Amino acid sequence: MRQAASWESVIVGGGPAGLAAGLHLARAGYRVLLVESGHLGGQARGLGRIENYPGFPAGIDGGRLMERWVRQARRWGLRTRHATVRSARRGARGFLLSLDHGRALAARSLVYCPGAPFDDLALPQEKRLRGCGVFHAAFDRASRWSGRTVAVAGGGEAAAHQALALSRHARAVHLICRSGEVKAHRLLRRRLRDNPRIVMSLGARVLRLHGRRRLEAVDVSSCGTRRRLAVDALFVLVGKVPPRLPFPAGRLPPGFFVAGDAAGEDRQVVVAAGSGVKAAMRCIGFLEGRP
Repeated sequence: MRQAASWESVIVGGGPAGLAAGLHLARAGYRVLLVESGHLGGQARGLGRIENYPGFPAGIDGGRLMERWVRQARRWGLRTRHATVRSARRGARGFLLSLDHGRALAARSLVYCPGAPFDDLALPQEKRLRGCGVFHAAFDRASRWSGRTVAVAGGGEAAAHQALALSRHARAVHLICRSGEVKAHRLLRRRLRDNPRIVMSLGARVLRLHGRRRLEAVDVSSCGTRRRLAVDALFVLVGKVPPRLPFPAGRLPPGFFVAGDAAGEDRQVVVAAGSGVKAAMRCIGFLEGRP
């Protein structure tokens, strides 16, 4: 393993919580590095128009909002690195993180904001078709599906937002929900119901995926009947898998802070932002020796 570079704080995860924490720490004058294995902005980049984030009366696209956050954080000196954190352990002087390709980092404090990935459907072809028509996250370029037929599996707000975003471009969007209702607020439910391009299948399940090199169709079961839908893409947004903490939950070491989805917060961008700033404030207290 290469010699570890040393930082006052390392942030794991570049979604809304991680970016907010990094911005706050960098602005306060600390040497802070944010490590993200995917795209900065996380799952929020794939959201369509966000209408409940304060300061944007007409709403703002999730990707544009995250781009602004990245620019603002870097303006204050936040450094970022594209890498995967393999492990983290507590040492005598702080934390030692092992990255891919034999790299390592040392930090006095660690802010853990890895987010929470969407669960899968546990279907035989799912892993093979991942990225080839099957996606387990919101897609940040809904226009790619212009004129096509797509499906969304899920019954929460993430699935509702994805179906609405896709409907602005796709010919038809099948929303496949296992429960008898979509668990979203009243405005989203009304928009789903009034959208002529969205076909809602409540009390339905995806049973099988078809396609050799790419997804071509899905089998759906509803009310005891089975039918096949020809689709170009399936977005699986059926709930999230809580990330594993690198330390036992009941024995978190001093200098280790958790924010965002990993902290069990409500899954809203504005909530993740506040969670990240709160974790950064606690981190600053630790770095300055305050209780």
